[in-house]
Amino acid sequence: MVQKRSNAGLDVSMNRERLSAPRKLLKYIEELKNTHAEIFWKLPFDDSGIAKIGKLADQYRAKGFENVVVIGIGGSSLGTLAVWKALRGACPEPGRGDKKLFFAETLDVRRLSRLLKKLRSPSVFVVVSKSGTTTETIANTAVLLDQMKNKDQAAVVTDRDSKLWHWAQKRGFDILESPRQVGGRYSVFSAVGLFPLALGGVDISRLVAGAKQITSDCLLASTEANPALRSALTIWKHWKRGKIIHDTFLFEPDLEWFGKWYRQLTGESTGKGGKGLMPTVSIGTTDLHSVAQLYLGGPDNRFTTFVSVRDHGADFVISNKSGIEELVPDISGKAFSAILDAILAGAKTAYQKKKLPFMEIKLAALSPESVGALLQMKMIEMAYLANLLGVNAFDNPQVEMYKEETRKSLHAINTKS
Repeated sequence: MVQKRSNAGLDVSMNRERLSAPRKLLKYIEELKNTHAEIFWKLPFDDSGIAKIGKLADQYRAKGFENVVVIGIGGSSLGTLAVWKALRGACPEPGRGDKKLFFAETLDVRRLSRLLKKLRSPSVFVVVSKSGTTTETIANTAVLLDQMKNKDQAAVVTDRDSKLWHWAQKRGFDILESPRQVGGRYSVFSAVGLFPLALGGVDISRLVAGAKQITSDCLLASTEANPALRSALTIWKHWKRGKIIHDTFLFEPDLEWFGKWYRQLTGESTGKGGKGLMPTVSIGTTDLHSVAQLYLGGPDNRFTTFVSVRDHGADFVISNKSGIEELVPDISGKAFSAILDAILAGAKTAYQKKKLPFMEIKLAALSPESVGALLQMKMIEMAYLANLLGVNAFDNPQVEMYKEETRKSLHAINTKS
């Protein structure tokens, strides 16, 4: 494996082989780098816009709300969830100023009922929808806003002049504009993601700093120096060889929602015209005990990206007070992090012996900078990968099909009743 280290706490390793970028992709990189249009990779560089987001979030935090409820689905919530879960995990720490973040995504009566019971203390509601007409989001909004006592408990993130924009204006809610030319799955570094994250207590300046740091590398026309380009070329090369599944194998459970965000990014960006990659998400070490048999002994149609973290912060060391080495030799005296590294090394060796292709991404730590760099690198990678596949990375026409059919079904129900 050859290792490439970025300047943002992110290492990308893959096989030592020469990769060549097609001329059309090199041209696209130059167009992407030099465009004057509103585009996703520029969002972390909008210093004035980010400062305004942070200022409004500080004003809300000063009101003493304990809970933040993000009402959105898909690109309106997955990026926020990816960052929040990576940095706060399953156990936020209110003592350091964190708020409790809740997410109302899909329509689920029992889940929404449980959420309502948790909102006994003061809460702020953030409604996120680019179009302003997403059925699931508006339905959840209708129920949750019934719990609101004052208009200063809600803010809206949407496209300018959307139906939701005008609805919020009439009610005196704060409105943050989502970037019209940037699709939801690419919008985490706009108000879509940054505002609720700042409300929750995430240092968004550090998050975007990591994204900024890696951007210059990711816009180089060099397969050696550009981690996003090299990653895209590697995935594409194996796709052409029949590896239609791309599995993101996360050896850090708190990155599970990053995997789900990347699943949407891949599915909606590449699945067009009969082409595309099937994105799957696996969690180490748990899924070594559930699907590794399939991966190692089943059909050879998968390319894998292992993702891990170098510095886990606090650690445990195994003692031998109870004679534990009788059960697992050589385990006593080992730190959890060392055991995890050994398991990951074992998995990679097994893949190599089975001649299963993979690459590896290693974060220095679960810091805002490393997470920001990872998200930015993956979005730029996806733009390159879609170009290689010959599809538009930024639309999702088939998603609109189900939305239109939903509207027809709702109308039919109203007509019958």
